[in-house]
Amino acid sequence: MQLANQTFYFAVFVILIGLMARFLANKDDDRAQFRVIYWPAGLSFLAASMLGYATAPWGGKVILPLANIFLIAGMANISLLFSFWNGTLKQSSKIAASAIFIGASLAYLYLHFFGVTQDRIHLMNTVLSIFCVWQIVSLSQLLKKDNAYQIKLLIGVEVFQLGTRVIRSLLALGDSAHPGTLYLEDGFAFAMRIGAILAIATICILITNYYMEKLWHEYRRSSRAIEDGMLNSLNALSMVRDNETGSHILRTKNYVRALAERLKSSGAYTDELSKKNIEYIVQAAPLHDIGKVGIPDTILKKAGSLTDEEWLIMKTHATLGQDVLTAAKLKDAKHTNVLDAAINIAGCHHENWDGSGYPHGLKGEEIPLAARLMSLADTYDALISERVYKKKWSHEEACAEIVSLKGRRFDPLVVEAFMQEKDNFLQISQLYKDEL
Repeated sequence: MQLANQTFYFAVFVILIGLMARFLANKDDDRAQFRVIYWPAGLSFLAASMLGYATAPWGGKVILPLANIFLIAGMANISLLFSFWNGTLKQSSKIAASAIFIGASLAYLYLHFFGVTQDRIHLMNTVLSIFCVWQIVSLSQLLKKDNAYQIKLLIGVEVFQLGTRVIRSLLALGDSAHPGTLYLEDGFAFAMRIGAILAIATICILITNYYMEKLWHEYRRSSRAIEDGMLNSLNALSMVRDNETGSHILRTKNYVRALAERLKSSGAYTDELSKKNIEYIVQAAPLHDIGKVGIPDTILKKAGSLTDEEWLIMKTHATLGQDVLTAAKLKDAKHTNVLDAAINIAGCHHENWDGSGYPHGLKGEEIPLAARLMSLADTYDALISERVYKKKWSHEEACAEIVSLKGRRFDPLVVEAFMQEKDNFLQISQLYKDEL
């Protein structure tokens, strides 16, 4: 029985050391975990406690008291950690935890030399039950602000641990012939003690999991913020160099959304048009002409039709846009869905369904869907807008032109979606019309 106990405590010690190793790994990246000392302190005390229980039979009378004192310290720090989480940690909380720790430690040392095993069991279970209640209350308050599944599980594990401690004390009350050392306990008392320790290990695992999930969400928010800032900067650069208006950007974004949602509702391209993917495409739409940053002003802002040579240069804006956005994508970067959509749109929105477009001569579904949507949206807006080299077309004329290009320039399914949304296109064009 003694060897089984020692093996169990050493196994728990290894688990806690593993959690500490993960905590210490990538210290610079896991900054959020180091904002409060109670977690690493609590984890260290608990690990030291488990090692003490594992080696106590070989360490004389000093090791076991230290193991119990470390256990009290570990639970005190976990209690302060949960108070910190829910924002109720005050100086009075720290004083209370310190007072309980000091008082319990002194009482345990006294009972170790002048008391019996049952007295020490009652003392430890009483003190640790106080911390369990503290932790349950703190977590229940936190649950009102954060309903993460880890918090709910932590409350359940804390209730279980409290139950095991109460039951073990009740068993000790009725045990007039206690074996004299916890290593010789058997039966239900042994199960309750093991259950309480497993509850502590589970609590530490859940805390680590909670921290990791919070960090993951923080990294995701940071990466999205960086990506949004970069895309906004590129969009601003594009508008500075382009002769299009901000209203053109708003119109084409909404055209693309209307087409995508119509296609999805009609059952076309459902795998590619999830709710998230539609948002990625809409966010990427403003960057369709980012490549124009590389076109000389003499061509880009020319007040008239372009010569053949100038037109060849103008057509390079699709490849330039694709290259600019590809260069903005960090190697091995993840969660760059908007940027990926922007690359496809910028590089392929002048490709034609029949393969006669540029710059790659792609055909049919070789052309990314986001680019096929942008192609029709951009063409419609160009037709109904006045340019230095053309007068604006009526909505009806633009619709007729797009239908005539079905299967040649445009994806037939996208054209069908457009015809179902043509009234919506007209409303969008009027809502975001250019200021005179």
